[in-house]
Amino acid sequence: MFFHPSIKFVTILSVLVSFNIKVALAQDTPDINDFIERVKVKTFDCPNSELMPQLNRFLDSDSIPQDARFQLGAEKTHWLICTGNFSEAQTEIDKLLADPQADQSQYYYASSVYQKGFIYDVQEDQKRCDYYAQARELSKEKHDDISLSAELGLMTYCEEEISEGEKLARLYQLLEKYSFRGDQPTVAHIHNQIGLLYGRIGQHVLAAEQFWKTYELGFKHYEGANKYASLISVFTSLIASSQYEEALKVIDLLDTAREEELGNLVHAWYYYALGRYHQSLQNGPALKEVVRNWKAYFEGMETSIYAGMHRWFKTEVCIYEEDLACLGGFVVEEESKGPASLSFMRGNADHLNLLARAHLALGDQAKAKYYLDTFSQQMRIKLANNQSSGKVLGVASLYSKIDELETDLNIAKLNRERVIYISIGIVLSVILFFAFAFHRKQLEAQSYDSVTKLLNSQAARTKIKKVSAPSGNKSNALALFDLGNFKEVNRLLGSSNADEALQQIAMTFKNITRESDILGRIAPEQFLLCLTDIEEETAKSFFQRIQFALQNTNLGVSKGINISVRSSMSIYVTTKTFHDLDDVIDDMTLSLSLQSEQPNNT
Repeated sequence: MFFHPSIKFVTILSVLVSFNIKVALAQDTPDINDFIERVKVKTFDCPNSELMPQLNRFLDSDSIPQDARFQLGAEKTHWLICTGNFSEAQTEIDKLLADPQADQSQYYYASSVYQKGFIYDVQEDQKRCDYYAQARELSKEKHDDISLSAELGLMTYCEEEISEGEKLARLYQLLEKYSFRGDQPTVAHIHNQIGLLYGRIGQHVLAAEQFWKTYELGFKHYEGANKYASLISVFTSLIASSQYEEALKVIDLLDTAREEELGNLVHAWYYYALGRYHQSLQNGPALKEVVRNWKAYFEGMETSIYAGMHRWFKTEVCIYEEDLACLGGFVVEEESKGPASLSFMRGNADHLNLLARAHLALGDQAKAKYYLDTFSQQMRIKLANNQSSGKVLGVASLYSKIDELETDLNIAKLNRERVIYISIGIVLSVILFFAFAFHRKQLEAQSYDSVTKLLNSQAARTKIKKVSAPSGNKSNALALFDLGNFKEVNRLLGSSNADEALQQIAMTFKNITRESDILGRIAPEQFLLCLTDIEEETAKSFFQRIQFALQNTNLGVSKGINISVRSSMSIYVTTKTFHDLDDVIDDMTLSLSLQSEQPNNT
């Protein structure tokens, strides 16, 4: 009988693939500083494998500065971890951390400390907590990605005194923070961490949802194999929650990814998923075929995780075929903790179950009972933990959408207050938004003349005063137009039609002026027009054309008679700004008054 993987293996596998995010491809360059910038990635990304030959050439050179050597060394160990070569990575990290010339204030040092914690994390060694804590201190307020990753590691694996609900609340607060920043790669990283937390408490359906989000974001932002990295976490959660049809869809996606020739790691993901699927369905022949086909892709891979998984599936086939020689070698290796043992699964419920069935097939009932009893005890503990973690499901409902907050979580003490405060904040924000929009509309309405819809006197004056000085030999120009016979027009049209006449005059102005011109009604029968940064003669000609158009505007069409407006105009031209506009308009008004006193003025 086959069982779902315990959270320990889910965590190891998910943490491993969370490193597998790749930056965009780049071409080699001989400049070391430029190359360092190109190869450097965040803790939750992975250096581009195509840059590794150039990186190694730099490291083999005796001429590069020591600081550059440290930086490149940190990126190389990062890449080694991404490819599963933990032993070599740890050796190189230890050398860097022990070097007295290494500067602890630099990014590469904090990154190396974090990587050391990550390696211990994969090994399920509690030493990870010491290194995560050190990395957090080294990177605080300096290296945001390291600080965040170390914080997530501490939160997930080290802070046992904090409830899962409180951890989940903190994770969603971080998710909200980086979502507002628009930092989608980091958001994907946090979704991955939330998925790991859900997996730890046995909520695999919720975990799968979070890993799907990680995949969807990663697929948009990354290239190569890393577009598919989180699919293995999606798959593991789907299998653990018996969602076999959905799991099969993930296998198809991984199979499609293999066609892109992205390296053996993608083949490892595919064959692990395919093997785990057939194992869950107890399909021995299909699992045997997976074991046979997978082996061809081990060449060039140095990760013991996938080699161990291949050996696990091979042992399952041995149980299915009752191959006692194979099973004998397996139990000896496991109980002696030899180099080929499944050390990464030790203490795992699936590992205990596998040992129990292997000993049972070998006829050693005492050993089989021992491992079965230990397995049953583990499952009872797991069941109890899963039951107690049911309280955390309130958090899933609370935070499944950042903007949908509920109040039914008792574990995290800040939740109820946070819901209230955020709800009030949202309501206030909505009120302020509409108040601002209404106020803005009010201000805009107050800026325009109610009849002509042109700028009113105050708005026109304010806008003209802000006009900049003209460039070169150009000028700024004003024209004040006065409708000298408008009272007579009113009498002929009737007072009820006066507004319509003003609107017709305003339309004449609008048809001739440009969007850049400033036009306003500054008195009942006066209009002000400002032209900016224009040739003086051009401005005067423009003003004359407008006055001509005004005098040829027939306001009596509705009455069936010809009624024209008689306008006078005063012009002011300057090579400066209009800081003294009020005085200028007073002078122009006086000029118009003098014109009106002259006989036959037009």
